Amino acid sequence: MKKTNIKAKSFIDGSFLVRKGFLAWLPLILIGVVLIIMYITNRYNIEKTVREIDKLETEVSYLQKKHSGQKGVYQKLTQMLELEKALKDRGIKVSKQEQKQVILIEKDEHKDIKRVRK
Repeated sequence: MKKTNIKAKSFIDGSFLVRKGFLAWLPLILIGVVLIIMYITNRYNIEKTVREIDKLETEVSYLQKKHSGQKGVYQKLTQMLELEKALKDRGIKVSKQEQKQVILIEKDEHKDIKRVRK
């Protein structure tokens, strides 16, 4: 087997590119370059996704804290005593009587009625 040495002169003028040995390795080199480019692109996309996930987790944490604060304010404002105070300021009195429920039952006038003839 012949050992081909790449000399500085052949490297500078590019003549080593046309040798038979280099041309045989060219497809493998191209596949390697494509795989390296795919690896770099994939790594970049993963880092971008991780940054976005971190940003969204921070936002969710902030919104959860804000929600719990707003929920406490809502519960305080909807307590019966607070509602009575707010309505009293507007001149509306809260009834102290027990509420009664009215149930309406429809009567069907066209039910089977037996007619008796004499």
